[in-house]
Amino acid sequence: MLFIPTELLKPNMVLAKDVNLTITDSFSLPLLTKGQTLNNLFIRKIKYHDIIGVYVENEVANDIIPEEVINEKLKAKILVDIKKNFNHFKDKRGELNIHIVENIAKMAKKLVIDILSKEDIIINLIDLKSYDDYTYRHCLCVTILSITMGITLNLNEHMLTELAMCALLHDLGKMMIPTEITNKPDLLTPEEYDVMKLHPVIAANQLKKLHIVSDAVIRGIECHHEKFDGTGYPYGLKGNEIPLYSKILAVADVYDALTSTRSYRRACFPNEAIEYVMGCVDTHFDYEILKAFLKNIAAYPIGTFVNLSDGNLAIVVKNLQINPLRPVIRIIYPDGTTSKNIDLSQNIKYTNVTIIGMGYENPNFPYNSNNGTSPTDYEEKLRKTS
Repeated sequence: MLFIPTELLKPNMVLAKDVNLTITDSFSLPLLTKGQTLNNLFIRKIKYHDIIGVYVENEVANDIIPEEVINEKLKAKILVDIKKNFNHFKDKRGELNIHIVENIAKMAKKLVIDILSKEDIIINLIDLKSYDDYTYRHCLCVTILSITMGITLNLNEHMLTELAMCALLHDLGKMMIPTEITNKPDLLTPEEYDVMKLHPVIAANQLKKLHIVSDAVIRGIECHHEKFDGTGYPYGLKGNEIPLYSKILAVADVYDALTSTRSYRRACFPNEAIEYVMGCVDTHFDYEILKAFLKNIAAYPIGTFVNLSDGNLAIVVKNLQINPLRPVIRIIYPDGTTSKNIDLSQNIKYTNVTIIGMGYENPNFPYNSNNGTSPTDYEEKLRKTS
């Protein structure tokens, strides 16, 4: 299957995975289902729900299947449970109860156990972007990223569960921030930003009242917007004054926000977001935490198109934990034929060939709006595989 950004979707493409929509606090269903043929109405629905892109079928990529970090059933259940608990908190006007926290703790434990059961984890969050409802999807993405960083940092299972709780609850306080601020499409005014900066403290204060979670969890949530150089909020902590959990959350929070579509900007591709966070080392982020992050993140997710330094266009077939920047690829030549799979980390012939960016603007990209080729015409060409 191939990943196509929403702005490049065309009628007659066939979905290779469901696009999911949360209906109520306890129910979700696919907005569109695997096997459906896209038309202009369906494409408008995908755009309306700020979904960054979808996987589509193509004979040349039928064997390319993105690896799931957590299984689909658990993913869907966690997203519904996050929404249910967050909305209960909002309905109670910001009052937490033991039941909500216990539910979050159970979710955290399940996610930790599920991720610990995997080997050689390479995170591809593009798969999770096929769900609507940014707030709840964001909490789950931040949790997955945080757990994998924690594993790399050799945290024990208890600490990983605490970290997961921090991640699941880190934006709970935003439920008490006026929606005209949280959903504002323009830059916030200084006054609005001051209100927004209250959200970590709101959640922390409510957790303190219950006396059932550790200080480490509370501080992790309270300080996740602190920056390594001391310019963050709410306390202006810097360096080692910032709790470990907060340092981990900070990287995960920013990365997922960058790779999500917002009302005021398009989503960054993973490689673009990685470049940004790397540029913030020792200002926003701790260097050691960032190193742990980079070991497990897919700069070029499976099924995406990339540009090679030799001018060729390729599809990413597999990510390798040993070298995430040099995955297994399949070249698509200008005549529509393809190469065999090439491991950029091992193939001597490609030692000097590097990935220089995403390939969606490459003239040879199959669905480029400037190449005058319809999706169905190009799919016919792609059948001529070498």
